[in-house]
Amino acid sequence: MGTQIEPDMNRLQEISSFYRSQLLEDCIPFWLKHSLDHQYGGYLTMLERDGTPYGTGKYIWTQAREAYLFSKLYNVLERNPKWLEASRSGVEFLNKYALDGQGRAYYKVARDGVPIYTRPWQIFAESFVVLAYAEFSKASGKEEYLEQAKKLFWNILDRLESGDLDKFTYVYSPRYTEHAPGMILINTAQELRAVEDDPRHTEAIRKWIQRELYTFAVDEHEVMFERVGPDGRPVLSEPEGRSVTPGHCLESCWFCLREGVYLNDKAIIQRACRIMGWTMRIGWDPEYGGIYNFVDAKGKPPGHQDEGWGEDQDWDAKIFWVHSEALCALLYAYTVTRDEKYFELYQRVHDWSFEHFPDPEYGEWFGYLRRDGSVSQTLKGGVKGFFHMPRAFLNCYLLANGQSL
Repeated sequence: MGTQIEPDMNRLQEISSFYRSQLLEDCIPFWLKHSLDHQYGGYLTMLERDGTPYGTGKYIWTQAREAYLFSKLYNVLERNPKWLEASRSGVEFLNKYALDGQGRAYYKVARDGVPIYTRPWQIFAESFVVLAYAEFSKASGKEEYLEQAKKLFWNILDRLESGDLDKFTYVYSPRYTEHAPGMILINTAQELRAVEDDPRHTEAIRKWIQRELYTFAVDEHEVMFERVGPDGRPVLSEPEGRSVTPGHCLESCWFCLREGVYLNDKAIIQRACRIMGWTMRIGWDPEYGGIYNFVDAKGKPPGHQDEGWGEDQDWDAKIFWVHSEALCALLYAYTVTRDEKYFELYQRVHDWSFEHFPDPEYGEWFGYLRRDGSVSQTLKGGVKGFFHMPRAFLNCYLLANGQSL
């Protein structure tokens, strides 16, 4: 694996303290101050640089992710009643307005909950609702939300098995199988299992991990593809088939690494870490630093790919969530393997991220940078929301503090 050393405990303690302070003094205060919708419940997430709303529509997945994160913080960092109440506001809004009569989540509703876009957005919003309900149930002791989480989760899986899900993808083509749904389902099952264990969770996770680590990740090319053909083979004739999304790769790998730790499975741990190395090699910008939004596995011009993400920029943009996931993944790899190369990669991402993303005037992070690290958009919300960055900071705090994820 590389040079294995005993961890520098002083170094890890500094990291732990750093991320705790980033959460408590910068990230959480911004969202508590500007995001809570005291009139209708839920959250205002379409925020300008200073926290002023530039729109009042509510994406269900950002509502669910924020509700989940406030409960998660309450459960593992500090039992702060303000965080529990913030989560309650989101969960109650979701309970009223997130789902249609068939258990499918809307993509976006108005501030008062009236649906704006009624077409479901594959499984992502629904998976995040599962996370919100399950974590809030643990935080509040309200068992009814855990029951709703379980019902929704198994409904997702039933639809997946029946093939119904393919009708509700945000990038649907019979030519491709997407990487992202399995990645999200691994995390959803892990989080649900952490609240109430069920052997079926681990069984399902094993299947998805096999796909993530051995179908989308291809040794011949040393990349994890964003999509493959229906037969599980790369489609190298087209840009969509050659696309590599480093943020998804790193996020998926730390989910898989987490499972490897849970199962004490060295093969999963080694495979996940190896793919992280591939990803950083192809994804890191050697000229300006930072991690690309997406790249072409064969080094051809990536161009622009419209994948339904209205705020994501071109291939060479530097995006907040990509770097957030990289921080968590690489520090996780180091704390599990004690391989110094992963700490060096973590430190590289950390230094670049905290040099370029933080807003020195209003706090929190800018979400979207150009290739050279200059600010592309000053907004703090929209699809960005309260999720990737605080989750990564929380995980880095826990990992450096010797705790499990």
